[in-house]
Amino acid sequence: FFSAMSVGARPCRDSKAQPLIEALRQNVGPKAAELDDQSVGKFLKARNYDVNNAAAMLTKHLQWREENKVDKVLQEYFGATADRPDIHAMYNNAFYGLDKESNPVFVERAGKAKVSEIFSKFDTDFLQRWHIGCMETGQQLYKKSGGNGILIIWDAEGVGMSHCSTAMINFLRATIAIDQDNYPEHLVRCIVINAGTVFKYGWKLMSPFIDANTKTKVVVYGSDYKQVLQDLVQQDQLPAYLGGSFPESHCVRAIGAPVPGETR
Repeated sequence: FFSAMSVGARPCRDSKAQPLIEALRQNVGPKAAELDDQSVGKFLKARNYDVNNAAAMLTKHLQWREENKVDKVLQEYFGATADRPDIHAMYNNAFYGLDKESNPVFVERAGKAKVSEIFSKFDTDFLQRWHIGCMETGQQLYKKSGGNGILIIWDAEGVGMSHCSTAMINFLRATIAIDQDNYPEHLVRCIVINAGTVFKYGWKLMSPFIDANTKTKVVVYGSDYKQVLQDLVQQDQLPAYLGGSFPESHCVRAIGAPVPGETR
């Protein structure tokens, strides 16, 4: 999929960041020259347009990418093998269509996650690597579509106390840290739907670890979410279970490389 995807250079639409981009590149050095203006501008915004602070963040990010071989993550295979099941069968998430601003729509049916099975069959290293694969997939998609980030629809229907287990809370804290340090301004907005009492309890546990800017992008709804989805996303860009008509066969999951032994 991605071998055929042409991303190209993406301009920065942030008027406050635009005049600071070259100064940030010079501060960071040659490795920053490979990044498009859109990516560089996101680090500036994340550090309130302070070039020195943004340079420190970007330098740390580039080191993290190199140390963790992030540029190769989408060449890895995250699907089912003889030794492990398909993670997507236990945690249903996928990119569907685009919102009205050309941002990819990522739907997570978190309430249907088989939490105990996930942590018994997959180690934390695999789960974090897969999560990074999801982030890299989203970045590739919004750069291709002309968007500025991703819109998440996080479906909390079915969320229970197992979703608030120690293993899950620790995993979420770790992924939040990865995202905030390395994917600034990746999230355009997050619409939580079907939120109940347990979700609200879990949100209280997790919100202290989420930065203030990100929290402003999260809006929580119970069952009264249909109008907000209609306002943000055309019907044909949503999955059928949300009243849309986007084909399941066209959605994108972070599988990574082809199935071993197959070609694309």
